[in-house]
Amino acid sequence: MGTASEGMVQDHDVDFKELYVAARRSFVAGVAFSDTVSRGCGQLPSATGQHYWASVLFTRIVVTSKSVQLLAPEIRPSAHWDFSALASLVRNVAECYLYFFFLCVDDVPEVEREARIIMLDLHDDGSRSRLFAEIGEQDPEPEKTAQRKVVRESLEARFRANAWLMALPEKRQRELLRGDKTPFVQDDVIDRTDLDRKQFRFIYRFLSAHTHSGPLAFYRMAEHGRGMGFSNPNDAMYAAWALEFGAGIIERATGAMLEMFPGAEQRGRKLRSAEIRRSPGSRR
Repeated sequence: MGTASEGMVQDHDVDFKELYVAARRSFVAGVAFSDTVSRGCGQLPSATGQHYWASVLFTRIVVTSKSVQLLAPEIRPSAHWDFSALASLVRNVAECYLYFFFLCVDDVPEVEREARIIMLDLHDDGSRSRLFAEIGEQDPEPEKTAQRKVVRESLEARFRANAWLMALPEKRQRELLRGDKTPFVQDDVIDRTDLDRKQFRFIYRFLSAHTHSGPLAFYRMAEHGRGMGFSNPNDAMYAAWALEFGAGIIERATGAMLEMFPGAEQRGRKLRSAEIRRSPGSRR
């Protein structure tokens, strides 16, 4: 395995170090700015369902990105490196952004906006049913059964009242009503963003291999000197890719939030300044 100092990037790998340091710096700056905007959006009323879901999903993007930052160490002998953990969370940020764009940013007619919320609710209902079925909840209490029936009937009624959903092919309608699948096809959403589909797909699949512990994540670990907890050229390069990718996602999400919640940046900075003044170590 070796020690951390034995695994440090050597002089001939200085390009990888510089690449990683630059990517980390950009990512950290993006997270800090998104955190300010998120604070500025806090407790503001949501004018529409899109504003509500934007605040929820953006909060998740920011919180997860801050966790990514914790997993992106500064290059020093004692640093612990775990690219697979970092990759898993960056992938999560990317997936959350697709939901964010699908529900809150994409410019579609109001009837389709409502349809997307309905599809989300159906997917949630189906996911919860399958989850509890895994632990053998075959005969729930009568009261719970009645409650679920009311929820289900309400969802189906909303579905059938939406003209956009009722215009879909019957097979697709049945799939959506079951709530089996994500309410969108990733490539369809990516194509409606300004993301490059080929680049997104390449990085997403690479991150997915580490998320699911696929062979790509652990083949040639010894030969490449990676995945052992200490700094090395390969993990530094991979982390730089992931952080650069993540920084782009954060930038897009933050920009969209500023359009939906004008003044959030200024409000966030004021709140942050007030917190600093109230902190125990601040001057009075």
